[in-house]
Amino acid sequence: MSTGVARPSDPQYQNALEQYTAAMKFFGQQKFDKAKPLLEKVCEGPYRELAERALVHLSACNGRLNPAAKPQSADDYYHQAIVRLNSAQYQEAEDLLTKALRGGVKGAHVNYALACLRAQTQDPEAALVHLAEAIRGDAHYRSLARQDRDFEMLMDDPRFTEILYPESR
Repeated sequence: MSTGVARPSDPQYQNALEQYTAAMKFFGQQKFDKAKPLLEKVCEGPYRELAERALVHLSACNGRLNPAAKPQSADDYYHQAIVRLNSAQYQEAEDLLTKALRGGVKGAHVNYALACLRAQTQDPEAALVHLAEAIRGDAHYRSLARQDRDFEMLMDDPRFTEILYPESR
């Protein structure tokens, strides 16, 4: 059983990374039909961090390729919310995240999305609460948040620094 942890010299990981990179190139060029099958392969792989990133972009591809499709499940609402969040459609993202939560979607990924949403809508208090909760649920969100531009408005806030760098206390 794979744990999803890979070494840079792992050929399977390198292959998945190359597929993800190629998919992101197509995605950036708005060639969603070409990005989609590559992202699907990455999602099926054993590397959790790559699969999670690919899943968000796969959802975006599906939304762009079939814009009339309505979310069918709570997870669909979550993925559509991420697409809207990344497109700066904050009210729609909030509505979709609310529907996802009502549908039973829970976890660190939802709290991280809410933290990003609140940071982008100038609600630092709520952003910090959701970010701390996301990190409590899955520590990898700490390193992700350190590089996430969604949190630029919080970079000078000492509470943000305390959440992201607890070892410096």
